Amino acid sequence: MGEADKAYERALFFLEKRDRTEKEVSDKLSGLGFSDEAVTGVLSRLRDAGLVNDADYAVRYMEALAAKGRGRLRITAEMRRKGLPDELVRNTLDDGPGPEDEKARALNAARKAWTAVPEDADKRKAAAKVSRKLVSLGGLWGRKGGGGVGGG
Repeated sequence: MGEADKAYERALFFLEKRDRTEKEVSDKLSGLGFSDEAVTGVLSRLRDAGLVNDADYAVRYMEALAAKGRGRLRITAEMRRKGLPDELVRNTLDDGPGPEDEKARALNAARKAWTAVPEDADKRKAAAKVSRKLVSLGGLWGRKGGGGVGGG
């Protein structure tokens, strides 16, 4: 069995657990010592077989993060961390939930966080905690112009 076949088998094993981006597969195979030529060949085979597709992955990942209440900034950062190209991230988010959806998610998250505050709690500290929660979700609320990926 040649290097390319071994790399392909490793990639299939890696993809059995969950979907991955091309960059994740490439990084994993390179980290295992496979040559650039073998990695490139494996990625081509995986694309042809429909086993890796960054565009489909980006849409599913964005939807999953949005369902968890993440905002555009957080989704952008997470998608970039996965190695998705900036243009793909922008295009995916442009077709995704809009600012009104994000505002509704932020309001729901704030309400949920605020209702968890005990009656006798220091309201200033509680407000700061709710604010930190919203920031951790990575929304665009509070930014002038709404911003977005490449926006401002």
